[in-house]
Amino acid sequence: MVKRGVIFILIVLLGFGLCLPLPAVEGSPAIPLMITERAGLDWKSTPITVGVPVPAQAEWVTVPPRVIDQWGREVPSQAVLLGNDAAVTNPRWWRITFLGSINKNDLLNYRVVPGREQRVKPGSPVTVHPLANGYLIENGWIRIELKADEPLLSRVWFDPNGRGAFSEQIPVIASPVQLGVKTEQGIYETSAASPALLKITEAGPVRVVVRLYGELVQAQQTERINYDCRLLVYAESPYLRMEITFANQTSSAYLEEAWLKFKSLPGEENYQLTLGAGVKTPLSATLKAAESAQLLVDQTGRVQLGGILAAHQVRPEDNPATLGWADLTGKRWGLSVGIKAFRQQFPKGIKVNGDGEFIIQLAPPSSRLPWVAGMSKTHQLTFYFHGVRDRNWGDYVVALTNAPPVAAASAAWFNQTGVLSQPLLTTELLSSLPSALRPLGELLKEKNWSDLLNLYGPPHYGVAINPQHWGFFNYGDLQLAFAAPWAQPGVYWNNNAYDLPHQLLVAYLQTGDHTFLELAGAALTHYQDVDLVSPSANTRPFPGLNHVQAARTGKPAEAEDFRYLANRGLLLGYYLLDDDRGGELALRIAERVCLQDGINLDEPRTLGLGLRAVLTGYQATGSVVYLERAGEIASTILNWQQQKGGGIPSDFIYKSGLVVDALVEYYRLRKDPEVLAGIKRAVDYAIYHFWDEETGFIQNPGGLLFSSALQLLSAETGEEKYLQIGLAQLKSFLAGEAPSEPQAVALYYRTLPWLLQTVH
Repeated sequence: MVKRGVIFILIVLLGFGLCLPLPAVEGSPAIPLMITERAGLDWKSTPITVGVPVPAQAEWVTVPPRVIDQWGREVPSQAVLLGNDAAVTNPRWWRITFLGSINKNDLLNYRVVPGREQRVKPGSPVTVHPLANGYLIENGWIRIELKADEPLLSRVWFDPNGRGAFSEQIPVIASPVQLGVKTEQGIYETSAASPALLKITEAGPVRVVVRLYGELVQAQQTERINYDCRLLVYAESPYLRMEITFANQTSSAYLEEAWLKFKSLPGEENYQLTLGAGVKTPLSATLKAAESAQLLVDQTGRVQLGGILAAHQVRPEDNPATLGWADLTGKRWGLSVGIKAFRQQFPKGIKVNGDGEFIIQLAPPSSRLPWVAGMSKTHQLTFYFHGVRDRNWGDYVVALTNAPPVAAASAAWFNQTGVLSQPLLTTELLSSLPSALRPLGELLKEKNWSDLLNLYGPPHYGVAINPQHWGFFNYGDLQLAFAAPWAQPGVYWNNNAYDLPHQLLVAYLQTGDHTFLELAGAALTHYQDVDLVSPSANTRPFPGLNHVQAARTGKPAEAEDFRYLANRGLLLGYYLLDDDRGGELALRIAERVCLQDGINLDEPRTLGLGLRAVLTGYQATGSVVYLERAGEIASTILNWQQQKGGGIPSDFIYKSGLVVDALVEYYRLRKDPEVLAGIKRAVDYAIYHFWDEETGFIQNPGGLLFSSALQLLSAETGEEKYLQIGLAQLKSFLAGEAPSEPQAVALYYRTLPWLLQTVH
């Protein structure tokens, strides 16, 4: 029997909102999970989403795993198995969202452990209630009404006590959040006449995800602009996230304006306005009914203020991560809206009016940006609700918008599962090397880190970052001035051909430097929005396969083959960045390789990149269709090789290396002795004809692309010469000048780590 005093203590604890420690979980196998705090704030039970790979045919795949904190206590979590549930031969990925706590500037070790039937639930779980034409989503703090005929958000209520007492309150967002786009052809807007398609893509006590698909319409026009909106709602959290993409399905035009617009906090006589202008202390003022205030970053990248704040002088940002949010607070509560990477994606603006209206200027008036048919633009926004007595809410708006806590499984775990196409240079791997080679491995890891960062400029939000890589459509991509005699002069994108985004994500997992996470996210978003554009805006198995400018004409044009194709970064971003759209595009690329030839023997890259693309599709789904297509491409390579005397002929040695590297990946999967023989013939041919002892390369640094094949042949044949040539190339590379072109950085570091995988 429990004594009365004990019962009283329990009641007191519960009454103060406290809970007893959860039981520790001991004796379970675990995946190490590192949480990083980046914003200098303390976080309690904050939602964190992470992608975690698990071995095929293991207990991990059958039951959703759980998350254990640093004290051995289970925290609320939910896990979704990504890809095809029927796939059993490949490592699988769980997307896990959990409620983690971490102090400012801290690093914490959590663990992912096998699941069980009984799980810890959040105090304020997310619930979904179907409506006649939509959904009602609640988590105790906020209630969201979604209606197909009132996209994007219909109404939102808020309870600052987190008790779900919404019934007597008027909504904080009182009118539907509308998306509008203005081009030369007119204004396109969300409308009840064109309802959205609503789809719940994830539902659980910790997180609910909704996708809304629809069209922006214009009176008396048959052309449409598509939009794709993803809403994320979390347990125990007074905020929601919105990822919004709008795509030009009209003829090529100029984008003159784009906005999100809604009314908030109705019935107030005036509001307390707070604006994140990039300075240490946010700007603040009282906003009356007939007044307005605006924050703008114009086409030159200059920050401007308007309305009642026009008299303020804004210097270059002291803290640019704090730029790009606005808050209106009334008598009972307040609402903040923040736009991620506001400065980097200029021109951009926020305007708030004295009647409670927010206008999020995704493209401000008079920006007039060229908008190619098929081109998209994606933005990520945070809506944060707070009470009038809440403290430090502004700091959390900034952090949630640009730098929330992040988590990743340990690099050693990634090597153990073999889920990546290259080994990570972990402490464990480097410590296993002979003492004479250990400095070589450490230098390779450090050089990889510095060369990637040098491509993008300083890894921060400040004005010192290379402005060439900024702007509405430019942010996230690298540019290359192309001046060949046969080409139209100009600037061309150089981000996607050899999957630089994939290397950025690999560098993040290898180093833990979250700068790479931000760069990779921007690069992949740009790849999806711009590099994969379809100038004809038609529907095909794949939305596009070209650069923004074709080299010979300087105009948008589809590529005729697969030389510019890359989808590995898209898939890894799907796993690590919670990027559903990227995963969809990765598979659409693989489908195109299955359905269209796209092979050009005058461009050997099409063989290697096409083979890698379908292997990526197989990795994601386990579908035999992709594996069969991979076998067809491998046979094409081997037959062509026989006709050419054993080599892979090309005008540049790195192109031959790309083909051989793809064959290596295919062999690791299928163990086909004919493929191994073909790899050996190609490597022997390259060594015989092109090995240069003086320079230490197979012809030139492009010979580094044979590194994975050299490592494989050393392991499979036992012949020491292959590894020695590989290590000689590695030493020559490390002793030379740092590569400065994105192409070189993306190519070399994808294969070099293999040389250290089996050295003992």
